[in-house]
Amino acid sequence: MSSEPQAGAGERRALLVVRNTFEHDARVLRAALTIKRLDFDVTVLAVRGARGAPAVEERDGVHVVRVGPSGGLARRAYAALTRTGGRTPSGLAVEAAAGTEAAERRRAAGATSLARAGAARLVRWATTLDFYARGIAAVRRLRPELVQCNDYNTMWIGVAARLMHRSAVVYDSHELWPDRNMRPEARWWLLACEALFARVADAVVMTSPAHAEVLARRYRVPEPVVVRNIPAESARGRSGDGRARSGDGHGPVAIYVGGVLRHRGIEQSIRALSDVDRLTLRLLGPVEPDYRAELEHLARSAGVRGRVEFSPPVAPTEVVDALAGADVGLALFQPVCLSHRLVLPNKLFEYVRAGLPVVGSDLPMIARFVRDHDVGATVDPEDTEAIAAALAATVEPERNAKLRAAAERAGRTLDWRKERELLAGVYHEALARAHR
Repeated sequence: MSSEPQAGAGERRALLVVRNTFEHDARVLRAALTIKRLDFDVTVLAVRGARGAPAVEERDGVHVVRVGPSGGLARRAYAALTRTGGRTPSGLAVEAAAGTEAAERRRAAGATSLARAGAARLVRWATTLDFYARGIAAVRRLRPELVQCNDYNTMWIGVAARLMHRSAVVYDSHELWPDRNMRPEARWWLLACEALFARVADAVVMTSPAHAEVLARRYRVPEPVVVRNIPAESARGRSGDGRARSGDGHGPVAIYVGGVLRHRGIEQSIRALSDVDRLTLRLLGPVEPDYRAELEHLARSAGVRGRVEFSPPVAPTEVVDALAGADVGLALFQPVCLSHRLVLPNKLFEYVRAGLPVVGSDLPMIARFVRDHDVGATVDPEDTEAIAAALAATVEPERNAKLRAAAERAGRTLDWRKERELLAGVYHEALARAHR
């Protein structure tokens, strides 16, 4: 099988583009399957990661192609700036001119840091441009009738598809990209590009009503359609009374699902453990080694290392089942950016589909969800004592049983099939608009 997507004769083709490995991206998988139901041949173009995901695979009838750097541009850029141990020539000159050993060390460290930052920036740009080139090449080969770009960092491929083949383009913005956590680009550039993307796209989709309101107001465009990240109906949910316990089989379990990242309340949750008797924190999702080491050090310092578990990510269709052994789910986003403050995260829907109560941030959309469904408590996500108190109250057996019942009721009303029909309508409208 070719490592690149190929066009078939006479078939309707759709291309979904995403800048991750597509191994655990439930939203993009649900979108691909929705398009497939509309009788399209669907290709997902994703990124080849370091953990060995296949370059080509068929997943539920969807063709998946993962690409890495093609021409060595990123490798050459990195090598040019790291062949001297990460230091620029000017940095080496500074070291040589230093008058004392201490000054030499300080200047060397500064030069190394700047060189590494420069190398990282150059590598990021090189790999981004390379990915765009690969995506545009896929557009040229496939000539897709429909293209869905997932987030800002794929939309130049959508612009190319619009110009080259008049493809219908859907921009699925999972966040407010100019206001996203820890973005390295200049904000003015992000705003200018997204203003263009929102106008080029035949339809814009978002995950949070508050995000949609901001985007519409900011760019003076029609309000995007909100398609919530509700788990697909194939998820089986809780597995009855046979809930697996963590560790030695004793004590309640608080669980966090998703990428284990900064500003998600992970550190605060670890610190809160010391104030909640016998509570275990389970982190279910991918985590970078350096950050995991930081969290393990924090757990040791707080005296709770034995009560923090790291569990590897599972397939999107298995998430709800993987949550079944816990007693409460965590959604403690920190208000470090506008995108976080207005987020409606998919983990909320996964928790209630698994019958779990929620302890979440007292941010607008999270608090509204918890309040409307009466499924838990909201707190200041930076207040460790408040988090501990909410966790202790939520796992108290009688209270936990009531909240579980409420979560199970909410889970029955939150149906992906309704969102799927909404999304299918977006595709129909985008195709109609592109063909005018």
